[in-house]
Amino acid sequence: MGDLIKKVLLPVDFSDITEAVVSTARLIGEKFRPKFYLLHVISPLVYVSAPEAMVVDVIDVEVLEEIEEAKRKAAENLLNNYKEMLKDFEVETIIEVGSPADVIVEKEEELGVDLTVLGGHQKGLVERILLGSTSEAVVKHSRRPVLVVKGHPLQKLERVVLAYDFSEVGDRMLEYAKKFLKPFGSKVFLVHVEEEIELPLLQKLGINLLPQIREKKLQKLSQIREEFEKEGIPCEVVYVEEREPAEGILEVIRKGDYDMVMVANKGLSGLKRILMGSVSLEVLRKSPIPVFVYKDYR
Repeated sequence: MGDLIKKVLLPVDFSDITEAVVSTARLIGEKFRPKFYLLHVISPLVYVSAPEAMVVDVIDVEVLEEIEEAKRKAAENLLNNYKEMLKDFEVETIIEVGSPADVIVEKEEELGVDLTVLGGHQKGLVERILLGSTSEAVVKHSRRPVLVVKGHPLQKLERVVLAYDFSEVGDRMLEYAKKFLKPFGSKVFLVHVEEEIELPLLQKLGINLLPQIREKKLQKLSQIREEFEKEGIPCEVVYVEEREPAEGILEVIRKGDYDMVMVANKGLSGLKRILMGSVSLEVLRKSPIPVFVYKDYR
C-alpha cells in the first residue's frame, strides 16, 4: 500500500488556503507515510523602465538581490512553521524563483513525486482570464496525479465521487482509486454521464440503439461495482442521462454530501483541448469540493 504514494509535493503560497493544503497532506500522510516536499516559489521581480522625463532613480541589481533575499528569508520562516505541522513525517523545504506553475511541474519530474497537493483559489471570471490559475496550469501540464484543495481541508474521505467515462485512462483511474481509497474506508459513488448521441442515419431508418448502449454500460458499471465491493469498498452506481459530462458530474456533486471527486485527465494535446475542451478542467474550475485529477504517469 505504501508503494502507491512515496513522495508528495506541497506547493504553498502562504495565502489563506495554505493551512488547508498542509492539513490535507497530513490526512494522506497518516495512511501512506510519504516524504513531503514543501515548495514555495518566489515570483521574479520585474521592473518597467521609467520615462526619462520622470525623476526616478534606477534600481540597481544589488537592491533587487536584497529584496529577493528578504523574500527568501521570510519564506524560510513561514515554511518552517508549516514544516512543524508535519513534524511526524519526513519533510524537505524548497524555495525557488520563477513562474509558480512552471516550477511546480519541473519539480514534480525532478523529484519523481507520486502526488502533488495544492490549493485552488476561487477566482472570478475576469481575474481568471487576466491572471490565469496556477492549479489549472499545473493540471494541464503535469504528468502526475494532482489533488486540488478547495476552501477547506480534507478531514475525511468517507464519500468519494468517481467520474468514469469507459476510457482506458478511466479504467486505470479505477484501479488507482481502489488502492488510494481503501485505507480511508471510503464509499465510492461511481458516476457516469451519458452524453447525448446523435445518429442521424439510424434515426431516419427508425433504429434506436440508445437502449442497447445504455444496457451495456449499466452491465459494465454493475461489474465495476462488484469489483470494488470485493475489495471491501462500498460502491453505488449513479447514471446521469443525456448531459454534458462536466455539467452532469457537477450536478451530482452539488446535490450530495461528498468529500472529494476523482476525475481522469486524458492529456489531450493543445489543439484537441481547445476543440473538445477538458472535462477535468471544467470540473476543477466549478467544483465546490476538492478535486483529485488522475494522470496516468507510471
